[in-house]
Amino acid sequence: MELKELTEKTLTLFNSKNTAGLIKNLPSYWNDNDVKAEFKKLVGDLSVDWLQKIFQYYEADRKDKKQDYTPTSLAKLMATLALRNNENHIIDMCAGSGALTIQCWNLNHDIEAECLEFDEKVIPILLFNLAVRNIKATVYQMDVLQQEVTKSWQVVAGDKFGKVIENGDNN
Repeated sequence: MELKELTEKTLTLFNSKNTAGLIKNLPSYWNDNDVKAEFKKLVGDLSVDWLQKIFQYYEADRKDKKQDYTPTSLAKLMATLALRNNENHIIDMCAGSGALTIQCWNLNHDIEAECLEFDEKVIPILLFNLAVRNIKATVYQMDVLQQEVTKSWQVVAGDKFGKVIENGDNN
């Protein structure tokens, strides 16, 4: 599916007029299993980070925050290295939308993840990505260099989809 079509269909699914609205609306759908099922049906293949494609093209701040995506080939290599000893727990230090975590999940659907991300703008995408794939995870909005956590969430695995639980402010 081309990016324009994917974006239009995703915006419609999440009742959004634009990609900024999509990011704002995503938390309302974190625990909506019907929407997660529709998203899964829309994209077909959850081994791909479809929301990363949308975020990178329309919303990434390359100028000030130097945000860029993790190429799939690098994420696959890192996942292979991270899980080389049959590991089932990973820490994704600059998680973004979850590219590395998704590639680890592609290799082992039973992984547990700790995802650390500074930018509050991409966290709604990360949490939806984890929930739609049913990945058990803890997500921290934090400055990894200062070790300062602002907020955190749990993604609890369910029968088909994960449930997002906000832990609240940590400061």
